[in-house]
Amino acid sequence: MPLNLYRRHSRVDGKCAGGHAADSISYEPEELRRAWKKCHCPIYASGILGGTFRRKNTKAWTWEAAKAAAKVWDSAGSWDGEPPPAAPSLQFEPATPEQVTIDRAVQAFLEEHSQQAYNTQRKYKFLLEKLRRYSAHKGYVGIKCWTPIDVREFRNGWNVKAKTASNDMTTIRQFFEFALQNEWIERNPARLIKAAPRQTAAETQSAERIPFSDDELRRMYEACDSKYGKQTVKWSRIIHHLEVRGEYARYNYKWTGQDLADFISLSTYTGLRISDVVNFRVDRLKDDGEVEIRTTKNGRKVYTWIPQWLQDRIRARAEQHGPCIFGEHKTEDTNVWTDIWRRKLKKLWKLCGPFEQKPTPHRFRHTFVRILLQTGVDVRTVAELIGDTEDMVRRHYSRWVPERQERVTNILKAAFGEKPRPRLAVVSSNR
Repeated sequence: MPLNLYRRHSRVDGKCAGGHAADSISYEPEELRRAWKKCHCPIYASGILGGTFRRKNTKAWTWEAAKAAAKVWDSAGSWDGEPPPAAPSLQFEPATPEQVTIDRAVQAFLEEHSQQAYNTQRKYKFLLEKLRRYSAHKGYVGIKCWTPIDVREFRNGWNVKAKTASNDMTTIRQFFEFALQNEWIERNPARLIKAAPRQTAAETQSAERIPFSDDELRRMYEACDSKYGKQTVKWSRIIHHLEVRGEYARYNYKWTGQDLADFISLSTYTGLRISDVVNFRVDRLKDDGEVEIRTTKNGRKVYTWIPQWLQDRIRARAEQHGPCIFGEHKTEDTNVWTDIWRRKLKKLWKLCGPFEQKPTPHRFRHTFVRILLQTGVDVRTVAELIGDTEDMVRRHYSRWVPERQERVTNILKAAFGEKPRPRLAVVSSNR
């Protein structure tokens, strides 16, 4: 019967080089796994030779040398047979780069994106924590253990809508691409995985980018003057429901309906996100009425223009409240800034509702795009202003501009309405 070979892990110099538990054993097949951590613990042989059962140290740490020693004992039929002297080249293996663990890769990815917006960082942390837990469930330690089937099974376990799953898959693909660029893996296992199952009709409709209509904007402004403007609202930390990473600042402000009207106007005429509007500084407004709305990756600033009456309102607010026209903020948590205004907007929408579609602050950005498209601004310019591609603008914005389709219909009527048509004969039903 051939001898049984196994590695017995010991604590040489205080610990096993691979971090395996003391006195534990492992066999050659399991050490062939990619996630296995190599060590230099000795390999033992066990079995019956000459009618005697023994366990004996082969004094080798590579499986090839251990097999050679066991073959000598097996051929001699005795445990007294001496194994051949090991070649010097078998005593030490050339140093190889240590496999990067999943925890280390996740930490490096988060540090690489530490300058991203707070909510973006929070999304990355949440998703990669799910990846960590899934890795622990599968028993994976190194990032090389991940394969395309693992990514697909990980994605299928998400209990989220198709749109969210698509966004999360983009992040997962970005994470593994980051690992590939750092030469931690040989290929990106998520590169060919589809984003998510196709959206249902209900999800597609709910994901449409719906702007506010002119009538809805009019009702908001009227509510600011006649309803919300008749009362003052003082916000305090007591009613704030989000986690706070810093102190609140200047809560002595009593925001009125006119303040809310200015907030809506700046959101609609610039297309800025709510976090940018809340933190808007007067130095973003130039003397000629242009407003800096974003900076491209190459450092070029993109501007839009706002009417004179809104310019005057911004400068008047700066004289009253300082450079930050909607109040200063000491905390770095954007959610603390925006949640105050989200609450005020929700209260306003209750006063001037109902709305056909659920009102959200981001719909002011969609309204900005609607106004541009309806007034004839080309898609390329709109895409440059909001930082999207032309294809994204056509896909998500031009669909809900009714005037655009009306213009196309009128053009087609003018082109084909008076053209000659053939004389139509009555078609008999008899064959």
